[in-house]
Amino acid sequence: MGMARGVVGLAHMRGPLVAGFMWGAFALASVHLRDTHGVFLLVWLPSAVAVASLYVTPEKRWPPLLAALAVAQFTTFLLVDLSALASLAFTVADQVEAVICAVLGLRVLGGRGKTPRSFAHIGGLFAAALLGCMAGALIALPFRGEPSFAELAWWFLASVLGVLAATPILLRARQWLGFGDQTVRFMQDNPQRGFPLTVAAMFALGVGVLESPAAGLLPVLFVAIVFAVIRFGQLAAACAVLAYAAAGALVSFYRGNAAPILAADPAIAGLVLQALMLLMLATALPIAAMLLTRERLAQQLRAQNAQLHDNLTMLNLAEQLAGLGRWRLDLATGQQEWSPQMLALNGLPRDLAPDPGNISELLPDGGERLFSELAAHRDDRRPYCFEYSTALPTGEERTLRIHVTNEFDPTGERQALFAVAMDVTEQVLRETALRKAREQAVALAAEAQKLALTDPLTGIANRRATLDWLGRLVRASGQVGEPLALLMFDIDYFKRINDCFGHQTGDEVLERVAKLARAQVRSDDLVGRIGGEEFVCILPGLDAHAARALAERLCRAIAEGSEQGGLPRITVSVGLALARPGDTPESLLARADAALYEAKDGGRNQVRRAA
Repeated sequence: MGMARGVVGLAHMRGPLVAGFMWGAFALASVHLRDTHGVFLLVWLPSAVAVASLYVTPEKRWPPLLAALAVAQFTTFLLVDLSALASLAFTVADQVEAVICAVLGLRVLGGRGKTPRSFAHIGGLFAAALLGCMAGALIALPFRGEPSFAELAWWFLASVLGVLAATPILLRARQWLGFGDQTVRFMQDNPQRGFPLTVAAMFALGVGVLESPAAGLLPVLFVAIVFAVIRFGQLAAACAVLAYAAAGALVSFYRGNAAPILAADPAIAGLVLQALMLLMLATALPIAAMLLTRERLAQQLRAQNAQLHDNLTMLNLAEQLAGLGRWRLDLATGQQEWSPQMLALNGLPRDLAPDPGNISELLPDGGERLFSELAAHRDDRRPYCFEYSTALPTGEERTLRIHVTNEFDPTGERQALFAVAMDVTEQVLRETALRKAREQAVALAAEAQKLALTDPLTGIANRRATLDWLGRLVRASGQVGEPLALLMFDIDYFKRINDCFGHQTGDEVLERVAKLARAQVRSDDLVGRIGGEEFVCILPGLDAHAARALAERLCRAIAEGSEQGGLPRITVSVGLALARPGDTPESLLARADAALYEAKDGGRNQVRRAA
């Protein structure tokens, strides 16, 4: 574990060490060129090293990075014969400058992983560089040998140009240099073939223009950098400025003046050239930002067009596979847009797409169903659907289901219809067949239920239904105290009828008795057959007197009406029982049955009440 931590620590320190070494190397090389060879430094590259290092390093690891840079900066200033106090002041100035530029720049971009994508980003980075470099220049100014406006201006301009021009290039090159987070990008430009040659040409152009005696050639440098930006993007602006800076340094090496074309004191000429280069960046970078924005919008448009093409392709395939058709009607212009599949669904030739005109005459009903539904739903804000019929060229009639959405303008007026239709003929046929089958099944179930509860000979309740109904009424009578009467009767000497007249006549007698019994009871009463010739009448709500009167009527009606239709005359014996508290269906039946046998023992064709 300790070895692993050590390896991670070394990996984290590699970036700060590389950044400190680079800062010192660039600074010593720059001072050497200035002091030994008289080169005018238009760009201070160490500032770019510090800012680039901060850009690609997570903020929580800035302390070791800043410490490494501080050591390199302080040591370098001591090596070039500055006092300890001046070295410390310059170190603080460089640190403040780098931190301000990096912090403000990251805030402008929105994070380390972001790249400049708009004019606002370019302007924000430009302002961050100006503020940071001005702060550093002001801190360092009192500790320079002879503080002056020229000294302040040189520090400020050289640092600004370094931050704005060299930082993007260093961020591009950090994979080779090995510092910072290798996944962080800064510019999205991807220079094409010919970019190095263009930079070299701009260096040569810079040398030629700066040495030229014609001051009117300076605008050529502006034009060249603009063309480079248009051709290659933001990175070209940074490389062009560095190329011009290198050209100025070269010219100052052998001419003692970075811009002889200006015919001014070398220090003043250098400052003017720096200001012009800063103006070039201020001109070129917004152009690059606008081009980048245009390119990004063009890419988005191309991507959207490609996606739209793919979506339309998939939509057409889906229409063909699913049998769907699209239709849109612009109510303002009357223009229609029919998909080929929509025309085919309506029995119209596909080649009529996209606008077949008035199709009313081509529909079976003249379009009455279709257009009347559309008119009825003209104010609907939610999608709606309905079905209508159409005819194919073969004469076959098909059913279409159409889903419609109304489109409204901001004032609430319906301005267009959008619809999707599909052929549901087979589905409608299946649903119709299913509905008929369901109705038939329900009817069969009802018939089966009826057969399960009905005596097939007489059509009245069978034993099962009778006993079930009696059980519910006995429980209800016990709960609410309502009277309940039960009549049990059977046909006197029924066996003689079967023996003398045959079983067919016996069945007809049973049917006749059931019919006469139903005629004597109320609609809420139940008449059931519980045995061969045994019947029951369940009479809820009747007291003893009323139940006795009904039983007597029943007995007389059967005796007087049984001979109709050529049937033999019959009589019945009736047992009457009234429900008592604590009765069960079985106990009530038993008492009625006992009363029935008392009636038979007493001579038949009479009513007896249970005790």
